[in-house]
Amino acid sequence: MSLYTENAEKWKSLASIDYFTQFIKAWIPFNAWYKNFYPTIDTDRRAIDEIKANRNSFRNRLISLLEDQDNAGFTFKSRIAELHLQLERKYIYNKNERITFEKIKIEENTRLSYDFLRNNLKYEAIRGIPHRRGQIDIFIYNRDSTVKFSYTQTDGFDLDNLINNSNFQLLSPNQQNNLKACYEEINPSKTISLLSNDINNCIQMGNLHFINDRDKLCKGIIEIIYKLRNVLFHGEIIPDSDTNKVYEPAYQILHTLIQSL
Repeated sequence: MSLYTENAEKWKSLASIDYFTQFIKAWIPFNAWYKNFYPTIDTDRRAIDEIKANRNSFRNRLISLLEDQDNAGFTFKSRIAELHLQLERKYIYNKNERITFEKIKIEENTRLSYDFLRNNLKYEAIRGIPHRRGQIDIFIYNRDSTVKFSYTQTDGFDLDNLINNSNFQLLSPNQQNNLKACYEEINPSKTISLLSNDINNCIQMGNLHFINDRDKLCKGIIEIIYKLRNVLFHGEIIPDSDTNKVYEPAYQILHTLIQSL
């Protein structure tokens, strides 16, 4: 390699913007704002949950941009689409769970019971029974209300524990799938997808279609930005060029939002 070629490669690497540092620079004023705005909240996690759930200048600006049909809204939503695409190209994990718009917990699931009928069988799952913290009761009832399947968990939600139950394994594949679907509805960490297949009822961002629910989108976007903050601050990522491409739209989204603070 000639001296000119070697120098060109070095200058090329220096010409690239370090979006990891830019993201940190944008997070610092955001962090300072919510520490001041919520002085009695003692952890970042609790502050983020409060920001997601209630009106404040950060959340209000995000909702406004999701609703905006002008250039500012178009640009902002295009950056959200770009963040999704980059996260699909470069898998990033936070506490062994992939950060993705396709499968995300945006808030604690408050549903304590769920049931439905299918093929003359009633499927039911119940958690949070008073005075029996952590207990979950799972049933399948026959048409005459007799019990076909019954299982009680005492250590909280655990799908693997249910699947490994010997009586569960005696059920037909359809019955197993129905019971898992019923059980999943009471999962306290239930995840959703922020993408939509319904082109007639969606919010378009770039060339992608997201769910037509601004509240859920707002919570999901804040959650993803927070997760990206965590893996960066805790040293859980490899700071390579592909990961840098993830942090470019993440920085741009956060930088836009902190202008409202």
